Amino acid sequence: MGPGGAPPEQQSGEGKTTLWMGELEPWIDENFVRSIWYNMGESVNVKMIRDKFSGSNAGYCFVDFASPAAAAKALTLNGQLIPNSNRPFKLNWASGGGLADRSRDDRGPEYSIFVGDLGPEVNEFVLVQLFQNKYASCKSAKIMSDPISGMSRGYGFVRFTSEEDQQKALTEMQGVYCGNRPMRISTATPKNKSSGPMSGPGGMGMQPGVGGPVGPYSMGAPPMGYYGAPQPMNQFTDPNNTTVFVGGLSGYVTEDELRSFFQGFGEITYVKIPPGKGCGFVQFVQRHAAEMAINQMQGYPIGNSRVRLSWGRSQNNSGPAGTPYRPAPPPPVYPSMGMPPQHPYGNFAPMKVGDAPHPSNENGMY
Repeated sequence: MGPGGAPPEQQSGEGKTTLWMGELEPWIDENFVRSIWYNMGESVNVKMIRDKFSGSNAGYCFVDFASPAAAAKALTLNGQLIPNSNRPFKLNWASGGGLADRSRDDRGPEYSIFVGDLGPEVNEFVLVQLFQNKYASCKSAKIMSDPISGMSRGYGFVRFTSEEDQQKALTEMQGVYCGNRPMRISTATPKNKSSGPMSGPGGMGMQPGVGGPVGPYSMGAPPMGYYGAPQPMNQFTDPNNTTVFVGGLSGYVTEDELRSFFQGFGEITYVKIPPGKGCGFVQFVQRHAAEMAINQMQGYPIGNSRVRLSWGRSQNNSGPAGTPYRPAPPPPVYPSMGMPPQHPYGNFAPMKVGDAPHPSNENGMY
């Protein structure tokens, strides 16, 4: 089947008036789609499908024409460039009933998964076909793109109406090839899942205060060690540390953009990019989410460079700096290191080699 319930090359358009229109750029809305067809002499109704994670369009919509003949004529534009856009029309017959029936369907629950490691040759049409061939409840797919270049960021989201299919896809589709690469699958986490009341551009969760936490941290006293109380373990050994250091960032990468690359691994507490340092910090709610991010995003291209990841320190964390990533607990016992070292990153710092001695070097860590 095709995207959003539109099986390619299979459905007959006899008697139908509704087309699926896909691979829409993020800025396109109902009025733009309506104006496209109005300028071609067609009066249409448009049902834009919204991404529940960002609030922007989900990459496709449904267009209802005045007659089956008008819809069939519009379908002949498939593959031609959309006026005032750099993308071609992606059109197909919509499955099911008209827009009224589809609006009722859209009110049901949706279940999403995160899909990473997508090659540049993979578009939303290819991605959703792969999942719809296996899962009847697969509804749509959205591949995130760079707002400047329009190029794929290499990851996206696939939505289902069945939680059972979503759970099956998490395991059955892990490592399955889409295009030229095996996919990386994990649970998708909504950006606004945390209890922080503020929201930034595109629905990105924002934290109250600079570098401040959200969720349980924002409602009362911060946890021990978050704002300077000494912790008995360092970042490498502390099972409560959830902060990831992201080095090698391009200067034009924003905190919202950095968040978008990591949100698929789990709920994020905050994202911080100290100005002029070429690095950033991503703090997760769960330790395992941070471990997975370090393991799977190491060397991933963000902006015009590949990032390097390691455990980071939270604000004023006075434990000794640590070492490259490896899974934690059970932690070894480290001697007291006295006063914390000073770092040019202020209250944040990556763990640097040599800041703390290792109790042994038998594992080849350096």
